[in-house]
Amino acid sequence: MKIGLAIYNFDPKKGGAERYTYDLSMNLLKRGHEVFIFCANGIEIPGIHLVRMNTPSLPRWLRTLSFALNHKKYLKRVPVDVMLGFGNTLDLDVYQSHGGVQRVWMEREVLSYDEPKERRLKAILLKNNINQKIQEWIAEYPIRKKLCRRIIAISDMVKKHMAAHYNLCDDDFHVVYNGVDTKRFRPSEIKQADILRILFSAGNFRLKGLHPLLIALGELSKERKDFHLFIMGRGKKERYEGLIRNMNVTGLVTFLGEQASPEVVYRESHILVHPTFYDACSLTTMESMASGLPTITTGWNGASALISENEGYVIDEPRNVPRLTSAIKSLFDNNLRSTMGKNARKKIEGYTIEKNVDEMEKILLLVNSKQ
Repeated sequence: MKIGLAIYNFDPKKGGAERYTYDLSMNLLKRGHEVFIFCANGIEIPGIHLVRMNTPSLPRWLRTLSFALNHKKYLKRVPVDVMLGFGNTLDLDVYQSHGGVQRVWMEREVLSYDEPKERRLKAILLKNNINQKIQEWIAEYPIRKKLCRRIIAISDMVKKHMAAHYNLCDDDFHVVYNGVDTKRFRPSEIKQADILRILFSAGNFRLKGLHPLLIALGELSKERKDFHLFIMGRGKKERYEGLIRNMNVTGLVTFLGEQASPEVVYRESHILVHPTFYDACSLTTMESMASGLPTITTGWNGASALISENEGYVIDEPRNVPRLTSAIKSLFDNNLRSTMGKNARKKIEGYTIEKNVDEMEKILLLVNSKQ
């Protein structure tokens, strides 16, 4: 089967959607399918056909629009049996949104700003942003025009949001959660427990809730200081240096930056705290569970559906600092932490990359058989 996928950057180092596209492509290729990647930039992989589309990089609104329009043109030149789109193209057979409903994301993005003035300004900027308007139009066009044969939600939360936003019913959806490389992300054999090693991992520190986490740790530090927060990712640490000083946790926080081997950082940690304002289905929390870490997140993370009281804690909102602090405090208990970590690993073993590819392949084959 000839399968097409569209992504601006075909490079697993560029982000979560890019890494997913890469993993899915490689696995479909191994299963004997022909894979065509419609992209502006991409890395060469033996066996994968790169269809490079001439797309301007700036301004962003022109890049977004040109990519969608160019894809429509290039698809006529390079026809495929099934086209999988991620909300960035107009022509597709199967729609899979990795960001959820854009309107919901925008509301949560605004809410993630700490100061009311910042929120008001961000709301105005997003509302009048040409690129955001174009992105929303492109993402919604195939659904509203009923051009896609199947819709795949990457979590039950995203399914709920899409059903409400587009007035869809259950039969319109498949729900296929992300998959984790459970061989790469695995528990460590021995962990030193002299202090509680807390991990926070994100590219966007603000949206993923670093501010409320630092406040919670500031409250915790009034009672005990036998913990250390390790912050992994490319976020803007300068924004948080003042808060760290004000919370009197200067010596208890370390910024690690981006890491070439994040799986090692997971294995060296005791828990992950991910008090996100919005995640369609956080791969970070799933990698944490695969690494045997009790995981704390919010109900605004689609992957929170995988976390029960046996594997971690799901709080209602990132700014519920008392609940966040209480959840962290409970995980100083070595026995509880060990039990939850084992349960988390066991739970996530049902959500491997292989299972994700199995389900995706089944849907793509189904759509192709009905054309």
